[in-house]
Amino acid sequence: MEDPYRRELEIAVAAVRKAADRYVSDGNRESEEKANSVGSYDIVTYSDVEAQESIVSDIRAAFPDDRFYCEESDGNSLTDDRTWVIDPIDGTLSYERGMPIYGTQLALFVKSVPVLSVIYVPVLGEMYTATEVSGAKLNGKPLGNVPDRDLKKCVVSTGDFSRKKQEWRDRHYELIGAMRDEVARIRMLGAACCDFAFFTAGRLDIHIRFVNKLWDFMPGLFLARTAGAYVDEELLEKYSFLLLTQTRAEAESFRQRVLSKVEL
Repeated sequence: MEDPYRRELEIAVAAVRKAADRYVSDGNRESEEKANSVGSYDIVTYSDVEAQESIVSDIRAAFPDDRFYCEESDGNSLTDDRTWVIDPIDGTLSYERGMPIYGTQLALFVKSVPVLSVIYVPVLGEMYTATEVSGAKLNGKPLGNVPDRDLKKCVVSTGDFSRKKQEWRDRHYELIGAMRDEVARIRMLGAACCDFAFFTAGRLDIHIRFVNKLWDFMPGLFLARTAGAYVDEELLEKYSFLLLTQTRAEAESFRQRVLSKVEL
């Protein structure tokens, strides 16, 4: 079956790779602090801005009527128009400090529904792509079919503490305590793109986070869904809490042994 978004995917992959290789990997890591809702430390680097401008310019040259909703821009919103959601550097603090846990990611929305995503982890040379027709891939090879594991053997990654709501920060702290004796290991990578990419590649068994900005979680969530991951839709809709597991059985076990101890 012909992929209706084949050209968009090709343009997106090229734009992301170019921006990451040219403006991120050898880019300017000087930063400025930026505000957030809870007053925690957050930054933007000059490379964030340069990479974003490069991606937008390359995609706009191919699709001039499309809209853009980007992290380092003001006044954007998701509408029914074709919209590219872009995070030029996800894991900015790690990037600024020289830690190799960061990436560039984007997703294309059509009528407010994601149809394509790209995540590039330049330090590892890993390009993750997803469309419904072509499936989820890592450097062109299909992803999926990760084995089911008992919760005690699971490696769980968790997003950073929320920079939007204090109550989410409090619940997050409680969740880490509730997981302590129930899972094999807990990881906080500090870059959503790596959380979702590594999960989809089978390096992580479970990923949890409170979701906020589309550019932060949607490229990875679409990648994981396309690969066949299980999403607890009730928790996502009711609490904006993402419980992402390789199988439904893992999600049910997590609910019973971890979430039963915490009031979301």
